Amino acid sequence: MFTTHQVPIIRYSPINPVPARRIGLREPFRWLSSGWQSFTANWKPTLLFGSIFAASGAGISRFAFSNPQMIFAFWSGFLLIAPILSMLIYHLAQRHERQETTSMRQCGKMLASNAASGLLLVLLLALIMVAWIRTSTLVTAIYAGNLGVGFDVSGGFFSVDNFGLLIALGAVGAVFAIATFSLLAWSMPMLARGRTDPVTAMVSSVRAVVTQPLPMLLWGSLVAMLTLASMATFFLAFAVVFPWLGFATWQAYKQLFE
Repeated sequence: MFTTHQVPIIRYSPINPVPARRIGLREPFRWLSSGWQSFTANWKPTLLFGSIFAASGAGISRFAFSNPQMIFAFWSGFLLIAPILSMLIYHLAQRHERQETTSMRQCGKMLASNAASGLLLVLLLALIMVAWIRTSTLVTAIYAGNLGVGFDVSGGFFSVDNFGLLIALGAVGAVFAIATFSLLAWSMPMLARGRTDPVTAMVSSVRAVVTQPLPMLLWGSLVAMLTLASMATFFLAFAVVFPWLGFATWQAYKQLFE
């Protein structure tokens, strides 16, 4: 006697990305202007977050300089945590729009309410960072014959003889940075708004970047230039630049998706 078993049917719901509005090349500059206005209106709490971010970067840099072949990976890994910390800025921006006061307790509640989505993105960022470090290590190993033994940051690693290595590490960093930017540029403020899931948010972010490459490239370049300028001050300028960019990103998200 034969028995039959019904095979369960698994139904998958299609991902419906949030559509993004078309924008011009002037908009990124307007985002920075609006972001600066929001920062000056909320400078006390945001300056605290920016100072914490700057102090973290300075601490990581001290460790990175003792491992010069990994310095770009460590710096890049530090920048990968910025979107997570930006959730606090997005929270402040929303409360500022509603003309509500903000406390550290409220910021903690906001992070707790987005814990599941945040952990998923932290895992993704960790995987990207591991891949970035492994790739940087491989590139360094290829050039190891030209580095010699016992080089230091000032005398060996950044010397003219290692120019090819620096270019290669920069190219590797650019590839990972573009991928990270596409995934997280707009997904983090979208999750902070609390109206979609992490996968849909990331797909929407990538779609917005791919369908409008020129303004997105301009925006990414402006963010990169301000970031590099802040790093040149040994991260001190991040105390202001970090919350400024956070508010500017929030303004950009609203124009693109709301």
